Amino acid sequence: MKKIKIVLLSVILGLLLCACGEEEQQTMLQENRSMNAGLVATSYAIPTLEALAQDPEYLGAPYTDLNYDELETIISSYMRFSVDGYAFATAVDSFQKGLAETGSIVSMGQPVVTVDGSELIVDVDVVCERRNANVEMIFTNDFFNPVMTSAAFNVEYTMAEKMSKAGLNTVIGMGTVFVMLIVISFIISLFGVFSGGNKKPDKTEEGINRAVKQIEENETAELAGDSELVAVIAAAIAAYEGSGDTSGFTVRSVRKIKR
Repeated sequence: MKKIKIVLLSVILGLLLCACGEEEQQTMLQENRSMNAGLVATSYAIPTLEALAQDPEYLGAPYTDLNYDELETIISSYMRFSVDGYAFATAVDSFQKGLAETGSIVSMGQPVVTVDGSELIVDVDVVCERRNANVEMIFTNDFFNPVMTSAAFNVEYTMAEKMSKAGLNTVIGMGTVFVMLIVISFIISLFGVFSGGNKKPDKTEEGINRAVKQIEENETAELAGDSELVAVIAAAIAAYEGSGDTSGFTVRSVRKIKR
């Protein structure tokens, strides 16, 4: 019975030692992958991107004239590292914009590699002629052939510069909003100008004018039918006022008063 226990313990111990050995081996392999990616970034990728940013014909022809497949072939054949064509072209644009502010790279710090699943993120601080920057690159987690899938040249700004840019962006945003409000207000005011010619007549005023006109027509018709009565009334009024002339007034209507 003791022998069986000893055998079982030996087997379990052997398995544990194998597992520990395999884990250590995987850790060492990952460290080698990270070191290789950092070496590729500092020794090949960053110098090549800087050279192309300063001289677009560094590869023998303008890199903008090459398609993504051609870029991948040329870089892997002559520059000793592999890239994604689209990512490489985008990285060159990023380096061009960044180096325009910082000037040429003077020195590079040690790469810091972070493992993110199937990707290796490499951060390298660079000292340039006018201001410092940080280069971030992403490679596939492959020891023999890490492929660069992304790269960016990030210019470092002081806190005062960041605050100044943030304030400027705020002012520009608020100014844009106010300008748009003014434009919208102006457009709305034009609606009244263009629609003024088509303004419908006031029905109330039109009804009053029609009523007045009808009353005048009725009064004229009444006077036309009682001309003799009008003449008598006019003569009576003239006599009452002591004047024999009826041209000083006009009888417009005659109404019978009910008593």
